Amino acid sequence: MSPARSQTTGRPDAIRWLRLAIVFAALVPLAWFLVTAWTSYRAAYDETQRRSAQLAQIAHEHASRVFEANDVIARYVLSFLGDDDDAQVRAQELLLHKRLRTFATGLTQVATIQVWNAEGRMLVGSHVFPADDQLDVSDREYFREQRTSATDRYVSGTLTGRRSGAPFIDVSVRRELSDGTFAGLVSTTIRPAYFRNFYESLGIAERGLSVAMLRHDGQLLARWPAAPADALSVPATAPMRQEMTKDLSSGTMDTESLIDGKRRLLAYRKLDSYPVFVVAGIEHRQLLADWLRGTAGLAAFTLAASLALGFVSWVAMRRTRRELLTSERLKRESEQRLQAETALRQAQKLEALGQLTGGVAHDFNNLLMVVNNNLHLLSRLVPQTAASPQIAAIDRAVASGTRLTRQLLAFSRRQAVTPEVIAINDAVPAMMDLLRTSLGSSIRVRFVAEADPSWVKVDAAEFELALLNLTINAREAMKGGGELTIRTRNVRIGAPSADLAAGPYVVLSVSDTGEGVPPDVLARVFEPFFTTRRPGQGTGLGLSQVYGFCVQAGGVARMESEAGQGTRVSLYLPQAVAAVDVPATASEPAVGRLRGRLLLVEDNLEVAAATKPLLEALGCSVSHVASADAALDVLGGHAERFDVVLSDIMMPGSLNGLDLALMLRHQHPGLPVLLMTGYAAQTGQAMASGFQVLAKPVSAAALAAAIGGAMQARSGMAPAAP
Repeated sequence: MSPARSQTTGRPDAIRWLRLAIVFAALVPLAWFLVTAWTSYRAAYDETQRRSAQLAQIAHEHASRVFEANDVIARYVLSFLGDDDDAQVRAQELLLHKRLRTFATGLTQVATIQVWNAEGRMLVGSHVFPADDQLDVSDREYFREQRTSATDRYVSGTLTGRRSGAPFIDVSVRRELSDGTFAGLVSTTIRPAYFRNFYESLGIAERGLSVAMLRHDGQLLARWPAAPADALSVPATAPMRQEMTKDLSSGTMDTESLIDGKRRLLAYRKLDSYPVFVVAGIEHRQLLADWLRGTAGLAAFTLAASLALGFVSWVAMRRTRRELLTSERLKRESEQRLQAETALRQAQKLEALGQLTGGVAHDFNNLLMVVNNNLHLLSRLVPQTAASPQIAAIDRAVASGTRLTRQLLAFSRRQAVTPEVIAINDAVPAMMDLLRTSLGSSIRVRFVAEADPSWVKVDAAEFELALLNLTINAREAMKGGGELTIRTRNVRIGAPSADLAAGPYVVLSVSDTGEGVPPDVLARVFEPFFTTRRPGQGTGLGLSQVYGFCVQAGGVARMESEAGQGTRVSLYLPQAVAAVDVPATASEPAVGRLRGRLLLVEDNLEVAAATKPLLEALGCSVSHVASADAALDVLGGHAERFDVVLSDIMMPGSLNGLDLALMLRHQHPGLPVLLMTGYAAQTGQAMASGFQVLAKPVSAAALAAAIGGAMQARSGMAPAAP
C-alpha cells in the first residue's frame, strides 16, 4: 500500500475517532452528573429526614419536661389533700393557694393550677383567693371524661377561659378518695403560646420547619407556623392520623399536609404517659432548594468540563492531558469547598444545641440551689432530720442533678471552670484504680505515657469526668471483655484547620478493642442526647461533655473507628508551661456561725427565698433586692449598714452583677462583694477583675466560708465559731 493511500484511509478513521471522543466527552460527564445529582439528592433527602427526627426529639424532650413538671405538681397536691372533704380543703385554702401560686409563678408555661370538687366547682386556685366557687366546669370535656371513665390523666384540646378569655390547654389528674369515690380533679392550664414560641425558636435555625403538638384524636394543641382558623385539627383521613392509630412511639413519613397543603418530611414522637404527639417537618421545597443550591455549581462545572473536553478534542488531542489536569484540580477544589461547608454546618448545629442545653441547665442550676439551700436549712432547724434516709436521698438527687447540669453546661461551654496547669502523665495514673473499678475484671487497662512534656491547662475535675466518660463508653463497647489503652503523645499542628489552631498539643487517646462505631453514627457521637443505648441506659451527654471540655480548653475531640477494629477517641489539648507550684485541693470548710449584715442581690425569687433564710440561720442579718439598680438605691450613702454584698451576675435591667461590683468598688472601696454565677465566660471576666466568684449551685459550707472570709478581710476579725 502506498503512503498516500495510507494517509487518505487514516484520515476518516481519525475524524471518526475524534467525533466519538467528542460525543464521549459530552455524554460521560452528563451521565456522571445525573448519577451524582441523584446520589446527592438521596443524601440531602436522608439528611433532611434525620434533621426532622432530631428536631422532633428536641420538641419531645421539651414537651416531656413540661408535662412531667405538671404531673409532679398534681401528685403533690393529691398527696397533700389526701381524703379531705370539700370543707376541709376550703379550711386550708390559703396555704394551698400560696403553694400553688409559687408553683405557677416558677413555671413559665403554667397559667393556673386549680383544684375542683366532684361537682365541678373550684376549691382552690393559684390565681385567685378566695376561690371562685361560682365557676362551674362540670360541662367541660376533661371534667366529664374523668368523672365518667375514671381516666387517671387527661389532656384537653385548646379551650378558652370563661373569665379571662385566654386560650389554654388543660392537663388534669383525677382525684379519688381511698374508697375509690370520685372527688374531683387537679388541673393545670398551660399556655399554648409557650410551645409556639419554643417551636418558633427552633425554626430560626431551620428554614421550612413546621412543628406541632396534637392529641391522638388529631386536635392541634400548638403549632408553628400557626394553623389557619378553619384547620385546628388533623382529619382522620390524613396519613399522620393513620400513623397515630398504629400505636407507635415514633416514626417518619413523607406526606402532604391537609392543614396547609405543603409536602413535608415528617418525624413524630409520642409522649410516654400522655396521648399526645409532637411532629416536626421540613418542607419538601426547602429540601429541593438546598439540593439545587448544592448541585448548581456541579452542573456548571460539568457543562464547562464537557465543552472544554470537546474543544480540546476538536483542535488538538495533544492538549487533552493539560485540560484533564485542570479538571481534576477544579474537582478537588469543589470537594474541599463542600467539606468546609459541611464542617461549618456541623459547628453551627452544635453551637445552637449548646445554647439550648446551656439555657436549660442554667435554669435547672437555680432550681438545684433552691432545693440544696432549703435542705441545709431544714437540717439546721430540725437537727433530727439530718440523718434520715429521706434527707440523704434528696441530697443524693441534688448531687446527681448537679452532675447532669455540669455535663450540659460543659457541652455548651457555659460551665464555670477553674483551669489549672496539670501533668496528664501524673493525672491519669492517679485515676487508674477508679478506671479499673469502672471497667470490671473482664477488661484490661494499660497506660502508655509518650508525651514529654505533658502539661496542659484545664479544669482538673472536668478532665477526670471526661476520662471517666470515655472509659464508660469503652466498657459498653466491650461487653465480652477486651483491652483499653490510654496513651499520651506530643504533636505540633503546622497548618490550622476548621476546628484546631496551629501550635503544640498534648494528645490523650483512649482506644478499645470493641465492635467499632458505624459511619452513620460516627458523625453524630458528640451531639447532646444522642445515644445508641436502650432507653433508660444512657443520657447521651457523656461524649457531649468530652467535646465541650476539649473546646473550652482550646482543643478538640476526634473519634476514629472501623467496624470490628475498635474505636479511638483523641483529645487534643494545647500544651502549657509547667506549673511552678500546684497547690493541693482544700477540703470543704465547715459551716461556721457568721455575724454581719449582708445585702443579697438576686433576681430569681425562688433562689432568694431559699438563700435568705439559710444565711440568717448562719447568723447574718440579710436584706434582699432583685436587681443591681435596686441595690445601688439601697446602698446610696448608707453603705456602712452592710458588711458584705452577695450578688448574682446574670440579672435583668441596665446593670448586671459584675457592673454592680465594679461600681461599688469605685464608690465604696471598703465594701466586699461576692459574686455567684454558672457561666464560664462570666467567671473569667469577674475573676480577671479581682472578684471572688462562687459557682452555682453553691453549697452552704462554701457560701459560709466565702462570706466569713470577706467579713474577716474587712474587719480583721475572724467570724465567731459555731
